[in-house]
Amino acid sequence: MSTQQVKIKWPFNKEENVRLIWIGDPFRYDNKIMLYAYFRSSAVTQKILLDWGTLPCLAIQHSYGDGIITSSQPPLGITELDITIYPDGVKYYERPWKIQGSDDPATSRSFTFSFDGKNVILPAIEVLRSILAPNGFLLYRLFESNSFPQFFTETYESNKIHLSFSSLYDLKYTQKAFIYQLVWLLTNRDLRQVYENIAFTWLEEQTLGFKWTFTQPITITARVKENKGTLTVLQIVNVKNKYIPYENISISHPEIQDKEKSEEAKKYTYRSLNKKDGEEGFTLDEQVNGSTEDFDFVQMNQLKHEYTSFPKVKRIKRGSTKQRLDEDENTKKYYVENDSIRSTADSGGQELVRGLEHQMLHEIQAQGELLDFINILKVLEQYPEIKAIRAFTDVLPEGLGERKFTKLSDGVKKRRYAIAEVLMVKGKLFNIIEVEREKRSLSMLILSSAVIQGWKSIYDRLFVNLVNDSGVWTSKSLEGISSQGVDVMKARHSSKGIHHRAKILFNKLL
Repeated sequence: MSTQQVKIKWPFNKEENVRLIWIGDPFRYDNKIMLYAYFRSSAVTQKILLDWGTLPCLAIQHSYGDGIITSSQPPLGITELDITIYPDGVKYYERPWKIQGSDDPATSRSFTFSFDGKNVILPAIEVLRSILAPNGFLLYRLFESNSFPQFFTETYESNKIHLSFSSLYDLKYTQKAFIYQLVWLLTNRDLRQVYENIAFTWLEEQTLGFKWTFTQPITITARVKENKGTLTVLQIVNVKNKYIPYENISISHPEIQDKEKSEEAKKYTYRSLNKKDGEEGFTLDEQVNGSTEDFDFVQMNQLKHEYTSFPKVKRIKRGSTKQRLDEDENTKKYYVENDSIRSTADSGGQELVRGLEHQMLHEIQAQGELLDFINILKVLEQYPEIKAIRAFTDVLPEGLGERKFTKLSDGVKKRRYAIAEVLMVKGKLFNIIEVEREKRSLSMLILSSAVIQGWKSIYDRLFVNLVNDSGVWTSKSLEGISSQGVDVMKARHSSKGIHHRAKILFNKLL
């Protein structure tokens, strides 16, 4: 894990002792999930807008200095206790809350139960971030209904579980600690049901309230503050006795490959324009749209997870890849500003800090039908009504079970797709999807929306459905995204020349 110093924009003086007094409910803002954190000095309360992914750094009633959120001081008079929470007797409690020094409305959501003859109050937000979703991947999936199949498929055998991850799943989350957490959640049915039901509640009510329907005891080490015989949990620092009912775990991922050192020079490399010697740490900025490739996890106080046993984890490699270490005169060098600004937002959005996910058309390498599509776009780009076109290509996700459509007719090569982002001079944005067809009558899709800005979840759902439906854009699948405010048009393919096909596509955009 990263030990770098992480800061946020800080409205207080550097020397002030500032306490975190409230963590607000998550909400959508500029196509991201955000929250307000309320910090208070001696007499002033300030609310700070933060990405939802910053949640692991926030410890209620702890003190922060100079905006550094990777370290905090607990309040005086607290105790660390091992507490076992039994399923019976836990009640969900919700009531209006007054935030000190603020007129913003708030709702306190917590669980209450008895332990060692005392009443315990456990905030619901602490259960989410420490027990159910202690890392960025799980935190953001809380807002997506049935999204796991987009990222992996599960296969169960006698005393073994295999997870086949798609390219959508970030490779860094294949480290053992995260695999154990994910498998623990997947293989304990009561935990998984609570987790997955949260998305339905969020989509319907825009709230993260949930019932304690766990069927097994959960033991935690918690920092608690006592007042008149009531213990309030400020922070969970350890989750104990976690049981995984399998002795063997195997995983595969497109990027888990043998690396063969090559004498060939790198095709491209990134260089920093302004990195200073000895520079450490970075500043979080909620205006950054999407997390960066080199952003490590922001995790505070090293939340521990203890398991009753540790299953063996086997990483199954898919082929090999060349590892180029040298550069020559043909190596393209991309120079980027290293302003030490990062985001804890989920990967996605239209722009990433280290450059656009989409490429300019002349940079894209494609073959066959996708090359024809790129050539059509190059003609389309010449129309005066078109301001800019960027595109990218990738392979289809695995889908559920063994799906033939994920591969081409040779049964080996992964089927690819291309997505073009077409920006009109008048400001309207279209997203055009083309998939390798191999003589199938699969239309291009043209998507647009007045409300959607981040399209990643839309793409993911469409492609998983396409694979599961054996290469067909079904009415159910398209109606599903239409209900979210997306306009969908189909564009049939023509056998005529590139310029004719570009004109037909252009007329649809008008």
